[in-house]
Amino acid sequence: MGRTGRIWWWRGVGGLAVLWLVGSTAVVWLLFGARLGALTGVAGPTGTFVVTGCYGGLEQTDTRCGGTYTPSSVPSSSGGSAERSTQLHSPADEYLPGTRRNVRLVGDAAFEPSPLSAAEHVTFAIWTAVTLGLPGHWLLTSARRGRLRSGDGYVFVWLASLVGAIALGVLALPVAWILALVRG
Repeated sequence: MGRTGRIWWWRGVGGLAVLWLVGSTAVVWLLFGARLGALTGVAGPTGTFVVTGCYGGLEQTDTRCGGTYTPSSVPSSSGGSAERSTQLHSPADEYLPGTRRNVRLVGDAAFEPSPLSAAEHVTFAIWTAVTLGLPGHWLLTSARRGRLRSGDGYVFVWLASLVGAIALGVLALPVAWILALVRG
């Protein structure tokens, strides 16, 4: 194969790497973006959630509460009721029926702003982004050099990213706590 054939082959690998990185970014955003915005108190309309009952999921930490959500933007003089039935994901505690909580609504799910949950989601989002993005980065650097690079260093980068994601999650805890207090 001539030099021109090799260049086009590596350009194809580079294009695949870019698509991989874009897809990885989209997956991380879809998995963590909206939920992280709600847990920090930055995104989603505010409202009140009244608990009708809580139940545990398959895992010990997967608790959810059923109840009704009422947006805070509904004027009290309006005759219609805007409350709707929904679920509170990742509650801070198992609440008794009738408990009122200030929440943020994202899609059909309510989230209670929680610094601890936000820091946990930052940690998982970063680690997921690195885990999904490293193969694309490896392909892209290989395509730029025109030869396959050794992947040994990427394993160490991946392990270091786990430690870094945990550290960043711990550092994000005070910021998320301040956001939860300020934004509600």
